[in-house]
Amino acid sequence: MLSNLGALLLFSSIVPFTISHFIIHYTSYGGVCQKACGYHGYAYTWCQQRGGSGKEWDYCSLEEGLGASGKTCATPCDYWGSSYRSCFFKDGSWHYCGLIAQREHLEYSQENNECINDCRLDATVGYFQCNTAHGPQKCSPFHDMTPTGLPCHSNYRCAKYGHSVYRCHIDNSEDGWDHCGRKSLDPCVWIFFENTTSQTEICILPISQKKSKIIFQRETRNDMPPFANGDFKMAAHFIDGISSTTSFPDSADLAPVRFYKQESIFCKGLNYTNLELWLDTSTRSSVPIAHVIFPDILYAVEVLRLAFYMSLHSTFYSPAYTITVSVGEPMLCPPDL
Repeated sequence: MLSNLGALLLFSSIVPFTISHFIIHYTSYGGVCQKACGYHGYAYTWCQQRGGSGKEWDYCSLEEGLGASGKTCATPCDYWGSSYRSCFFKDGSWHYCGLIAQREHLEYSQENNECINDCRLDATVGYFQCNTAHGPQKCSPFHDMTPTGLPCHSNYRCAKYGHSVYRCHIDNSEDGWDHCGRKSLDPCVWIFFENTTSQTEICILPISQKKSKIIFQRETRNDMPPFANGDFKMAAHFIDGISSTTSFPDSADLAPVRFYKQESIFCKGLNYTNLELWLDTSTRSSVPIAHVIFPDILYAVEVLRLAFYMSLHSTFYSPAYTITVSVGEPMLCPPDL
C-alpha cells in the first residue's frame, strides 16, 4: 500500500487539473453569438447569432464595458426602455452593446440551445427548464436525467441516437424514450486510488472553487436498495430544492423523502457534513437512497446537487455509492460507512 503522501503525489501526477472557462457573448437584442464577436470588416462589432432579434447578425461587445463601436461605455449596458441593450458615452452619444458571461460549464435545452441561466425545476409545470435565446425551454439539470426528473437507463445514456435532439431510454420497454439535455460538463472519469487504510475511486470535476480542484470519491454502500422510477423523480425534485450548502429543504407534508443528517466527520483539520436522503417505504420503514459527505468549506451548491444525483442514480441502478466531496485534495481519512 502507498503512504498517504505518496498516494497523493501519485494522484496529482496522473490526473492533471485543468479548468476551462466558456465565454458567452450575448447580442444587443438578447441573442447568443454562435461565432466570434468581432468587426468582420465593419466599424462596429457584431456576430452571427441565434434568438434575440431573429436576424442572422446582431451587435455585440468585444469586452465588458465596451459599446459595439469599440468606445468605453460611461453607463451600464442596459435596455433603457428599449427592446435592445445600449450604453451612453461621455460625449453624450450612444451605441448598441451586449453582455458577456463566463461559465465553467454549459447547459443545453432539449432543443440543444445554450441555457442562459441554470437549469432548475419549475414546480408550476412539473419539469426542469432554463431560459435560452429562444425563450424558456425544457432541460436536464444532470447529464442522465429527463426534464421531468426520470433517470436515463444505464445502458442508454443521454445521446442523439440518430436524431436531432438528445434523448435516452428510461425503462425496459420499446417505447420508453424521452428527451434529455446535454451538458459540457463531462461525467466523472473514475480512477482507482488507494492509501494505507483504504481503496477508493476518485474523479476530478471540471469545476473549481477559488481555483482549487473539486474531487468526488465513491464508496460502495450495501444498505441502499433500488427503488421505483416515481420515487427517483420525487427525490430528484427534492434535491433541486437545495439552495445552499448550509441549509436543506424540509420534507413537505406526507412527502416520503427527507434529508437526515448523520454525525459530522472531522478529517485533516476540516469538518465534513454527513448527509443522507431517506425514503419512506410502504412497509412503514425508511431507507437511505443517497448519501453525500462534503466539507463545510464547500459553497458551490451545484456541486452538492450533482453529488446527490450521482449517489441517487447509483442506488437506482446499483451498485449504490456514497459520494464524498473534497476541495483541493482527496479526503484520505474516510469513515467506516
